[in-house]
Amino acid sequence: MTDSARVLILGGGLAGLSFAIALAAEAPELNVTLLEAQPFRAGSPNPLDTRASALNLHSVEQLEQWSLWSELSRSVGVIEEIHVSHRGHFGSTLMTTADLGVPALGYVVENHILGAALLARAEQLGVTIRSPLKCQALQSDGCHPGVMTEDGEVLSADLVLLAAGAAPEWFHELGITVAERSTHNHAIVFNASFQGQQAGRAFERFTSHGPLAVLPLPSISRSEQRYNVVWSVPDTEAPALGALEGPAFSEAFQAAFGWRLGAVAAVGQRSQWPLVRLLASEQYRAGYLLVGNAAHTLHPVAGQGLNLSLREAGLLAAAVGSSMRRGAPIGQLNHLSPYLAEVTEEQHFVTHSTDLLATLFNRRGPLLDAPRNLSLALLDLVPRARARVASVGTGRRSALR
Repeated sequence: MTDSARVLILGGGLAGLSFAIALAAEAPELNVTLLEAQPFRAGSPNPLDTRASALNLHSVEQLEQWSLWSELSRSVGVIEEIHVSHRGHFGSTLMTTADLGVPALGYVVENHILGAALLARAEQLGVTIRSPLKCQALQSDGCHPGVMTEDGEVLSADLVLLAAGAAPEWFHELGITVAERSTHNHAIVFNASFQGQQAGRAFERFTSHGPLAVLPLPSISRSEQRYNVVWSVPDTEAPALGALEGPAFSEAFQAAFGWRLGAVAAVGQRSQWPLVRLLASEQYRAGYLLVGNAAHTLHPVAGQGLNLSLREAGLLAAAVGSSMRRGAPIGQLNHLSPYLAEVTEEQHFVTHSTDLLATLFNRRGPLLDAPRNLSLALLDLVPRARARVASVGTGRRSALR
């Protein structure tokens, strides 16, 4: 069994590549194949037009185990402080590395840099990468799960990971339903630059529109600060904000964020989409396993989506490695049950925490805003409470229990 065990991964995004690396690193004898429908992009986008992801401390530890962090650490923004405030109201708090005795509270990495590093590491570990190649349909031979490609080729494996996000046609084939809940908000995501030297401070801001996260990116020059911005706004306000031309949008962003970094120097390309919470009814069915955004989506306010996928990748690799060492089938439910139980607990915790944070950050009116503002002021005065709040964002298990 151990010599021929095969895993097929559908989806070559950050999550799919992370699962491929985790499995190949844990069990070198495992045959891992990854299919990606689109060609992998080469080159670097304009520094103001990149997408980025936040990495918590647990994710960094995971990347270190996969021999990725040493190289990546040269190209990340470091979060040494997090300033939380309510625009135009009293009450704020500043969480720092000193609260936890750590070198950083988190990091911010541009997706194209992380994706290139993951792809290179997967190839180093012997993962078979097939791109561009589309999956036409899921197809089981009765004994093993598999897929049919657009070329009519049938590929089977002991375990198939669905890592290409929400794919209704695949879920329908498996009899898996997906619960969808609108948050009645849109995310507007972009990069912005300010004059001055990057100080490693992130901002979580209550605004009249909704929560605003401003995360430090690595600087291109010593006189310019780059930030990745995630702005959550009500559905009713998203079209008007999205329609604003460059200078007008910069003014709207400046008005919402304030002047703690000075005047907005430039704003890059914007992405915008409705924030919908998706949750699959099952994550496993007959040798097929949903992972990453295929199994769950999170509100982006806390930046925990990729972190949860990295944690799950490490847990699945440990479960598969254990099965292989025992000569047990890696794709059977009874051998994956401990993994499913653990990731379900992790998902519930992170989902509840991010939903709670998103609710806290939403506009609620003067009667409910006042207690929130008072809580922020008290956090600034009580170091132990502030440290507890900061520790949750690190993703470390000691902080999650």
